[in-house]
Amino acid sequence: MENQICFIQIEKDHEEHFEIAAKLWVPFIREVHEHDGRHESEEQIMDGLKKRISIQGSRKDMHFEIASIDGEPFGIAMFAIDLGTVYGLLEKGCGTIMGFYIHPDFRRKGLGTILSRHIETVLCNDGAAKMYICPDAVTGEPFWKANGYYDSGKIDPDDKKPIYIKELSK
Repeated sequence: MENQICFIQIEKDHEEHFEIAAKLWVPFIREVHEHDGRHESEEQIMDGLKKRISIQGSRKDMHFEIASIDGEPFGIAMFAIDLGTVYGLLEKGCGTIMGFYIHPDFRRKGLGTILSRHIETVLCNDGAAKMYICPDAVTGEPFWKANGYYDSGKIDPDDKKPIYIKELSK
């Protein structure tokens, strides 16, 4: 039997989507914060998730998706066309990944690469010629480098992380 991968756009009033998203988003935020030496309570993490979900549907080029394989959720990603593009550090219209997480049980199986390629395709179809991400230094930077992103030498002023870029091809 062939594995079937699905990408589900999170809908803001869909309780099941929220529950699935929370099971992936909470460990994602905890992992990133652990690497950054920060802490947020579960309530704060859930409030942040609710805010992100509440804006779904407000723009056609903003996506918050759950990835599953054979019906089992393995990843979550929030991505869009960046309208402000990091305080003028990059040109407008770049695609950006604002959150990307693969559950540890599903890592090193090619699923993260499949999800990242899906994101690139979606945002390319939305009009992006480039993508950027400000990855976690521990798990993110090695993954994104392996997937063709390069360190631009610029730092995001909000999270103080390097900005990695990839040129997209149609």
